[in-house]
Amino acid sequence: MYSYTFDSKTGGIILNSTPTNFSKEPRPIYAAELDILGFDKYWDYDKQNDVPYMWAESNIYWYRGVQIAKTKGGDLYTAPELQPVRDENGSIPFGKADGAKLEQMDIEAMCAANVDLLTVIEDSTVKKIVKEYEKFKDKLDIFHVAFSGGKDSAVLLDLVKKALPKGSFVVIFGDTGMEFPDTYEAVEETKKQCEADGTPFYIARSHFDPKDSWELFGPPARVLRWCCSVHKSTPQTLKMREITGKDDYIGMDFVGVRAHESLARSKYDYENFGKKQKGQYSFNPILEWTSAEIWLYIFLNHLNINNAYKKGNSRAGCLFCPMGRGASDYFRRNAYTQDIDEYVGYIKKSYLSSDPQKVNSYITNGGWCARNNGRDLKENKFRCAENITNGFITITVTNPNEDWKEWIKTLGMLTETDSGYTVRYEGEEIAFQENGYIVSLPERLSVEKPKFSRLFKQVFRKSAYCSACQVCETNCRNGCIKFINGKLSITDCLHCYQCHMIEM
Repeated sequence: MYSYTFDSKTGGIILNSTPTNFSKEPRPIYAAELDILGFDKYWDYDKQNDVPYMWAESNIYWYRGVQIAKTKGGDLYTAPELQPVRDENGSIPFGKADGAKLEQMDIEAMCAANVDLLTVIEDSTVKKIVKEYEKFKDKLDIFHVAFSGGKDSAVLLDLVKKALPKGSFVVIFGDTGMEFPDTYEAVEETKKQCEADGTPFYIARSHFDPKDSWELFGPPARVLRWCCSVHKSTPQTLKMREITGKDDYIGMDFVGVRAHESLARSKYDYENFGKKQKGQYSFNPILEWTSAEIWLYIFLNHLNINNAYKKGNSRAGCLFCPMGRGASDYFRRNAYTQDIDEYVGYIKKSYLSSDPQKVNSYITNGGWCARNNGRDLKENKFRCAENITNGFITITVTNPNEDWKEWIKTLGMLTETDSGYTVRYEGEEIAFQENGYIVSLPERLSVEKPKFSRLFKQVFRKSAYCSACQVCETNCRNGCIKFINGKLSITDCLHCYQCHMIEM
């Protein structure tokens, strides 16, 4: 919301009353990060991690209003290069060579200097939350706070607690199973607080262990982000169905998304329907907050801080995310070496090449993050092939995971005939031939009925590769799709085709 300046007196940040169009997303820096980067070679400071010493904007480090260093480069295995700022005489500001010692930030004084503007920000945000709740409280089945264990969701939860009546909402932590180890400690602390104040707190987790899903689908990538669907949104949707007892529940999800985090998020609206999860409203109360305001609110209200931030991590999401890379990978591996190396092991195991140099480049240069198909995967078993011969599209499936006769119910009623089968699609009987798991469809239907042709092909791809991830189940708000003991069951399908609209 507001612009800020660094304060030489408190070592903190001072908000200005002028709005900001762009934030450099400052974050407080603790001794642990200074140690990792080698600050102790040039500066003297106490090795405590209760109070921060300075601020960083991306790779620029500011101490009491003075830029004292920046970092360059860095990857999974290489630390960013620390580059101290030197004056014309070669001296380093506040350096140990001059007998100086870095002072801890005066948190209390910084908060006192910002309390007026923070109160304005808090009041306006609380009013937004109350207004949204009043607008929908008689129309929706459930209100919930999406809690991640990070700084933004911690602030969001505190604001929602201030705004809404006790018992009017629940908190759900979407546990991907791939969170920072420190995040689980932060979540446990928040869960205890919620239990103490009577706020229902739930944990939603996929039935897949991350190790199994990485081996099954291949490492997630920026385009192929199956991890978000399988390990986050699907378990949360299933949990809310469990809480409400309704497959077609309509809820409101309070989310801690901020516009200053990325270009994509800068285009978000405060409210949307169905963009985050199908059949659900999302509201982003802190959309216009900057990280400066987030951190000031945390310090002023004495909120719990995820220790991952103190170790150089600017975000506390999934432990080894394809959206990361660069110096952020180094900080994560430095803090959680064994956990990161386990995921690196999955990537190495899945990669098609066994050349050590190529494997190392694939990992450190982000080739695994850029993957947009299965060609680089060693164990990519191609089980669904399509060919066009003599005017027919022939689909051959080998070693299918599910029965195609179950999946085809999503298109229409199946009828067996003397020459094959017909499926009743949108009021019309469409014939095709079948021989075990080899089916043939007239090629002309690709032109005459392109939607049917696409869905028909997808039926057999689903039959070949279905792994019971349950994403299609959560896409079906009519409760027609269920996985019972890991096997697909489709009953009374309404043919909305939402189960085919899966983005991974």
